[in-house]
Amino acid sequence: MNILRLHSGDLQLDVLPQLGGSLAGLRHRDLALLRPWDCTPNVRRSACYPLVPYSNRIAEGRFQCGGHEYQLPRNFGEHAHPLHGVGWQREWQVVDCTSHECHLRLSHDPAGEGGEDWPFAFEVDQYVRLDEQGVSLSMTLRNASQQPMPAGLGWHPYFPRHQGVELSFTASAVWLNGSDSLPQERLPVPPQWDFARRRAVGHVALDNCFEGWHRQASVYWPHAGVGVEITAQEGLDHLVVFTPPAPQDFIAVEPVSHLNNAINLPAPQAHGIVLLGPGQDMTRTLRMSIRLDGSGAIV
Repeated sequence: MNILRLHSGDLQLDVLPQLGGSLAGLRHRDLALLRPWDCTPNVRRSACYPLVPYSNRIAEGRFQCGGHEYQLPRNFGEHAHPLHGVGWQREWQVVDCTSHECHLRLSHDPAGEGGEDWPFAFEVDQYVRLDEQGVSLSMTLRNASQQPMPAGLGWHPYFPRHQGVELSFTASAVWLNGSDSLPQERLPVPPQWDFARRRAVGHVALDNCFEGWHRQASVYWPHAGVGVEITAQEGLDHLVVFTPPAPQDFIAVEPVSHLNNAINLPAPQAHGIVLLGPGQDMTRTLRMSIRLDGSGAIV
């Protein structure tokens, strides 16, 4: 497995182009700030991976676009709904790489191998940049087909669930899921899921998409006095938060462009889906900045 290692100051970032264009880990000195990859060929055990050309679930893999009906195959075992797009299950090509930045590319052809996973041709460039203050992730997705393509993207970072990990973000609404794991009802954020003031994650069980978030969140480890501040640029207007129970050792805080299964809602574009015409593209950017307590603070 080819590992691209980036360095800047006290930060080290490892990139896995062959494993879904994912990250293997982000460390500040000896402290893991993203869950370390376990060295298995399983992208879901990586530190972070890209979600493209859609995020989360598409109900039973069926959707309509431009008067055509499409059926996607399952891509996650026996799970009924295709999950997280195409990019996380493909090998990305390395266009360029330096000690602090790498450029990865993925091209998808529906007539080629794995083409059944998405019926539209596309090309996506992912840029990973490390500096002394943190890491910036950017993706540009281009419709390479001859018809309009529904599109979305995001990232799926995993954060270590060290003892007492704290979380903060502000959102105006959250979607409750039905028994099929798909969004069913939009509600104001209830008190037990309100992280507007930073607090311990504790035993809160979330696997939900939040709307109206301020595109800023933080994960903080009080025992180490270290945190990660997540800042998403405009267009990453939804936040999926996943806090599985023990023995899982992580939480996931996922800035994404659209609601889960938005492609099947009455107004997909109102829920974040972008309809890209032939040759059109969309770019989304995410920043993870390191915050330290005391005189050694990174600002």
